[in-house]
Amino acid sequence: MTEPQRVAGRLGRLPNDPSKARIALGPRLTGPVPPNPALVDWLSKVPAWPMYGNDRYGDCVWAMIGHLIEAFTTYSGGRTVEVGKQDLLDAYSAVTGFNPDDPATDQGTVIQDALGYWLHTGVAGHKILAYASVNVHDQAEVDAAINVFGALCLGVNFPNSAMDQFNAGQPWTLERPDGGIDGGHAVPVGYYSHPAGRTKVVTWARVQDVADAWWARYVEEAWIVVAPEWLDATGHNPEGIDLHGLGEDFAALTGKPNPFPPGPTPPVGPPAVDAADRALVATLGPWLGEHHTGDNKHAVTAVRTWMATKGLTS
Repeated sequence: MTEPQRVAGRLGRLPNDPSKARIALGPRLTGPVPPNPALVDWLSKVPAWPMYGNDRYGDCVWAMIGHLIEAFTTYSGGRTVEVGKQDLLDAYSAVTGFNPDDPATDQGTVIQDALGYWLHTGVAGHKILAYASVNVHDQAEVDAAINVFGALCLGVNFPNSAMDQFNAGQPWTLERPDGGIDGGHAVPVGYYSHPAGRTKVVTWARVQDVADAWWARYVEEAWIVVAPEWLDATGHNPEGIDLHGLGEDFAALTGKPNPFPPGPTPPVGPPAVDAADRALVATLGPWLGEHHTGDNKHAVTAVRTWMATKGLTS
């Protein structure tokens, strides 16, 4: 079946503000992170990707959130939740003062501001538990983030050449000249393939291929979000990721409680036994087996208690 005509929509990502406090994911990858597969796909099962008003308004950051909710619910429970366009536009208005009747207010959104609103207020009844920044130039960290958390929120400096490539159904690849930067764009990425060097994002109601070289030149920021829907996905828990530690950083930054309980406490085994302990037990063995009274009996009881804590037998 022929794909309907692709028509590029509007841009609307305002520049990342590095002065804003944020949590970095990298230091939280402290556990035995699962090996990154060669291919990860959290997009193909989603039946459709609405435009969410991004053909008329610069609400790409909010369309990205709508698409993430679709993907998370599809892969966690198998039932895709498609939020309403108006819910996303209402959130756009709440954060930026956007008024659909006043084009002068359609100025776009800082991704981190939108994530903060998604965290504290919620979008269409959905809230996230936390978010953290990702080093866009660390391939292993990017891959781990997509594999474990299901997606990345990507902020790009969008070249004019990419508009033509999108309309023609072509991957986003480097072109010289690129026509200059038209503005900022926000897209979710939920697919990568190595060594093919290919990533897939969702934009303007379509899935779009992105070449690694294009990513390296134009991607400016990336964020993971921790969504309750994703954590409920059977077999897709973030195993090996120090979520409690991530939550401690979140609590310190926001003053909110840590949303992640600590992992199970490892069982405490007997204290370590060294050669001197074993030699002492070997020496005392015959004496312990004799009949004792008074202080000697108390001494035998104390020794046997100590042996029990050490896991030793005579």
